[in-house]
Amino acid sequence: MTRPAVPALILAALAVLCPSEPLFRAQNPEGCAEAFARLRTAYRHALPMEAEFRHVLRARALNQTEVEEGTVILAPGGKMRWAYTRPEGKLAVADGKESYLYLPGSREVFIQPINQEGPLLFRLLSGQVNLEEEMACEGVSFHGEEAVLSLKLLKSSADVRRVEVTTEAATGQVRRISYLDPLGNEVSLTLSHIRTPAGLTPDSFAFKVPPGVKVIRAE
Repeated sequence: MTRPAVPALILAALAVLCPSEPLFRAQNPEGCAEAFARLRTAYRHALPMEAEFRHVLRARALNQTEVEEGTVILAPGGKMRWAYTRPEGKLAVADGKESYLYLPGSREVFIQPINQEGPLLFRLLSGQVNLEEEMACEGVSFHGEEAVLSLKLLKSSADVRRVEVTTEAATGQVRRISYLDPLGNEVSLTLSHIRTPAGLTPDSFAFKVPPGVKVIRAE
């Protein structure tokens, strides 16, 4: 499978898909305003955040499902650190200016400048999306302690076709982001054991290229 570019490759690493459930469920517009207001409030105060993540990219055309897991730290200013346990050793870092994707198996690191008008999901996870201006709630359904919001994009996006956000119904805290990419692949991200990271420094989002690794830069 052809490797996507960074940070698109980072974005492809941000999802969980439960095969027993449909990606997008039928939803009711009633309750949208209240659920979306909780989401907006929680989103404004979400960062910095540390969590366990599990993601899946389901490529329907190829009948393939890719699963990856690990720990993520997200901070304001487009800063991220995705440390993978599956596959072990893989690392994705964004320091606010550049993004780095290290693949230990092939001994390669992909480096790309971060565009502040870049992919929607990258900006969403880094706290750079104005939800009121870029999204609107079309429907919401409630499942136990979770609220599932179907969001309409108010601005065109080349990387996302449809977005669904699962939150804690009481607080609006994001638990899962699901979307369809332009190729119709199903992608979603689940965060668990969410907490405030301790002892963050600039080095938390620094990447040092290991000796002997091939560096590939994208302009």
